Amino acid sequence: MDYLGQLLANGLVLGAIYALAAVAFTLVYGVVRLVNFAFGELFMLGAFLTASLMLPEVRLLGMIVPMPGFSLPVAALGAIVLTGALGVLVDRIAYRPLRNAPRLAPLITSIAVSVVLQSLAQTIWGAEELRFPEFHLATLPPVVLFDSIYLSVMDLVVMATALAAMLGLSAFIARSSLGRAMRASAEDQMAATLVGIPVNRVVAAAFAIGSGFAALAGLLYAQTYGFAHSNMGFLPGLKALTAAVLGGIGSIPGAALGGLILGLVEALGAGYLPNGTAWKDAISFVLLVGLLYLRPQGLLGKPELNSAGRGSLLGGASEFGAAWLRAGFAKVDGLLAKSAAAGPRAALVLLALAVLVGLLVPSDYWLRILTMVVIYGMLASGLNVIVGFAGLLDLGFVAFWAVGSYLTSILFVLVLKDQFGVAPADIWWLLYLNLPLAGLLAAGFAVILGTPTLRLRGDYLAIMTLGFGEIVRVVAINWMDLTNGPMGIRGIPAPNLFGIALGSPRAQFFFALALAVLVVFAIARLVRSYVGRAWVAIREDEEAAEAMGVPTARYKLYAYAASGFVGGFVGVFYAHSQQYISPLNFSLFENILLLMLVVLGGLGTFVGPFVGALIWIVFLQLALDLPFVQAYPETRFALLGVVLIVLMVFRPQGLAASARVALTMPGARPGALPGARAGRAKEAA
Repeated sequence: MDYLGQLLANGLVLGAIYALAAVAFTLVYGVVRLVNFAFGELFMLGAFLTASLMLPEVRLLGMIVPMPGFSLPVAALGAIVLTGALGVLVDRIAYRPLRNAPRLAPLITSIAVSVVLQSLAQTIWGAEELRFPEFHLATLPPVVLFDSIYLSVMDLVVMATALAAMLGLSAFIARSSLGRAMRASAEDQMAATLVGIPVNRVVAAAFAIGSGFAALAGLLYAQTYGFAHSNMGFLPGLKALTAAVLGGIGSIPGAALGGLILGLVEALGAGYLPNGTAWKDAISFVLLVGLLYLRPQGLLGKPELNSAGRGSLLGGASEFGAAWLRAGFAKVDGLLAKSAAAGPRAALVLLALAVLVGLLVPSDYWLRILTMVVIYGMLASGLNVIVGFAGLLDLGFVAFWAVGSYLTSILFVLVLKDQFGVAPADIWWLLYLNLPLAGLLAAGFAVILGTPTLRLRGDYLAIMTLGFGEIVRVVAINWMDLTNGPMGIRGIPAPNLFGIALGSPRAQFFFALALAVLVVFAIARLVRSYVGRAWVAIREDEEAAEAMGVPTARYKLYAYAASGFVGGFVGVFYAHSQQYISPLNFSLFENILLLMLVVLGGLGTFVGPFVGALIWIVFLQLALDLPFVQAYPETRFALLGVVLIVLMVFRPQGLAASARVALTMPGARPGALPGARAGRAKEAA
């Protein structure tokens, strides 16, 4: 009983922090229907700003800078105000222009903002941990409850602060005029505008309050654990999003309840399950997936939030910004559209150009860079099947990639080499068998994971797939006997063909190029079939597709299977080209990166994923030549994040949007869609 009481107390402290951060997510989501991934970085900035204001001096940009040395309450207030102002600024610059943009544009922009803030934090404070100053209350003896439960005075301060903040916010939303305006804007922004409510100001206020809550959660977290770090906001941000969804995203009481439940479940799981500390993250995401399956809207959420969401996933052109910039993007789009319209001839020209580049580039370094462009282009093409063509926002695609990479690595290294002493050169042919085998295994895995998501739409679908992806990552970290855990698997052999080593950068580039031809050809054939037309019908209007007789559940699973096959297929080559894999290769950031590549190039196109990969990877390398980036290498990610924000604001539909393939089939007889005799899917571009 004593042990249980202590675990419950620890869970309440952690749950209070999760609840505060969850309120930040749910407040903004309730008003503008945006899952703001940048709140994790605002969480981190709250900790850094508070610690910096409390210290007598701190190292900023590599220089020692004197600081005021405030007490914790004063420093915390200053950090909350500064972070709230930053949240308003971010909304004004990055989010407000995208109010009516395609649904993915604000999401990608929030990710880009997250990258910018994290990179700037690393540049300003460095990559090392910053010790959080000790507050005088932390030196007081702990409070003992029931002779067995120990709580520090600061633990009580954390819980009391969280409770007061959430009660105060609830009263503010319920009784103040601004709070009533927030509720009206959350219900219907158009109606709120018609009755005179300044919706943009209301949204800015929501961002200010939400950012302040994220900063408060971050500084309390840093005070509890004693440090601030530039990466500290990522996992707590995911947990806060999980808590918001558990309680019902959009509901402030639900966010508080979800945070407390999550904190208690983690504490009890870590205390009672075998090796529970290592598996507590997986426990949280299993709880998320289970609740979304049984009650998609969460404990206190509204069922109508489980919908396709605002606007089209793809959308049209942006009218925001300078005409010359829009015209420049339109010229690039037109050039890519002409290439796509030329059909097979253009594809052959592009292939010949790629072959010529592979033959003429003298640098092994740049050949490796171009190989990564092709690999990430193939992976993004696999994600594009389910996001761009079927319209299902998947944040768990990395799980399929991991299946392929781990399958071939385990077979070659941990089984045949380590257990049976078989030299990789003697079984070179196994690589070519593993390519389709891993694709089929990942496709089956995708169907299994996709089945529970069939009830979900919009953001809830994305969050459930995110949970699946994180569960796979945690399993890869902790199943030591199968995956070798965080140490990863080394010594994966380079590709080989009939005894001829293909380990040189040039050989690997051409190997990747050959696989890319197969992947794009297979996707193109599939998308232009009746299956592809059904996907597009689901993407454009799922309810209309169902009304016309399209068995949407079946075709969604087809999309998951096709996407999973590509992920597993490419994952095999990825492992052999890198010759080392670890769970870090398959994090949520990698999935988000692939999604950014798809959106950057253009959803629902064949060339878009490769355009996005080329821009992302080559830009990161070219930026290293800038003097400022050479002095502060982390800023190259900040620069790339800024470029991505500009693209989303001025060109949210992607650079190659006009290259989107037209899926009309001349001469197709109405009602000819297999499995849908009562009608057919809409023929849509």
